[in-house]
Amino acid sequence: MFDTVNRDNTHAIKWERYRDKNLLPMWVADMDIASPEAIQRAFIERMQHPIYGYTHPWPSLNQSVVDWCQSQYGWSIDASWIVWMPGVVPSFNLACMTYGKGGRVLIQTPNYPPLLAAPTNQGCTPVKIPTTWTDNQWQIDWQALEQEMAHPECHLFILCNPMNPNGAVLRADELAKISALCSEHNVLLCSDEIHCDLILDGTPHTPAGSVAGLEESSITLMAASKTFNIAGLGCSFAIIPGEDLRKQWQKRMLDLIPYPNFLGYIGAEVAFTECHQWHQKLLAHLKTNQQIMADALAPLEGIIYRPQSATFLAWIESGREDLSLDTHLINAGIMPSEGKFFGNAKNIRLNFGTGTETVIQAMEMLTDYWKKTF
Repeated sequence: MFDTVNRDNTHAIKWERYRDKNLLPMWVADMDIASPEAIQRAFIERMQHPIYGYTHPWPSLNQSVVDWCQSQYGWSIDASWIVWMPGVVPSFNLACMTYGKGGRVLIQTPNYPPLLAAPTNQGCTPVKIPTTWTDNQWQIDWQALEQEMAHPECHLFILCNPMNPNGAVLRADELAKISALCSEHNVLLCSDEIHCDLILDGTPHTPAGSVAGLEESSITLMAASKTFNIAGLGCSFAIIPGEDLRKQWQKRMLDLIPYPNFLGYIGAEVAFTECHQWHQKLLAHLKTNQQIMADALAPLEGIIYRPQSATFLAWIESGREDLSLDTHLINAGIMPSEGKFFGNAKNIRLNFGTGTETVIQAMEMLTDYWKKTF
């Protein structure tokens, strides 16, 4: 079910960008496994109709999100809170544009490149809040967060939960602390939760909008795209309980943000209503891949890998000042996401959302290279 699928002649970014370099691509965050058959069938059925025009979301689509939020997170939402978007990247850029007011926007580091760039892209000043490995867990620098939230020009905090690239999942008590700080300093929270259905260790996910104190001052960004491998369809949604916030959002996006792809709507509804068993099997598959990677990396001198709570993206750290992992991975024949784009030039992010045979191949290549080089 979860074998690596040959993506030749599909113009896949992951495989085409470095094809001439003969590198095994394990970088950009989509998976090399087939999307659920139920989604494939729904696409084929819809494509039999010969018109592919503009399409509004429909009641059963919105209800599928309502039901998913209740069943997965215990979060009761109203369908009127849902605003469909063509992706989380345009969504948090829209948040900067709408609520940033040209001021200071807080972001965690390390973080993935589009989120790091969003404040600057929208005329705001990015303020980096470090997340570090402390007391055997990833922790936000709470002192820095409180200090920066108190700045009079700080209006927005863009959270990434689960975090990308380190895969940490914020606990309910941590989110309550963030809520208290946001309330005290009148800061809005925009939470990118696109990986929240890819939790591998059973840690409960708490959506930002479900946290007491954030109901009227948060935007929660979600999608079926990463979990069900339909990211190329450009479809996500923002859940905005606060009516005033939602009206501001909708007004700003008018004639600026396009409608999502209608196949994205279909994929989301089928994912949330028909693919629960597939989802559970996917998580088991990813856990297997993660363990294979962890076992292979453990004996390699200079490499630190702390298996993450969520995502199919491994944040692999350099344990030596003189060791930049991206160069060595490339020399071993593997293309990672380079750490410099996430805020740490020595580290790498490696995508294990693929067939187990590909993970084994990559780890054998890396082990052979390491033995010859170090």
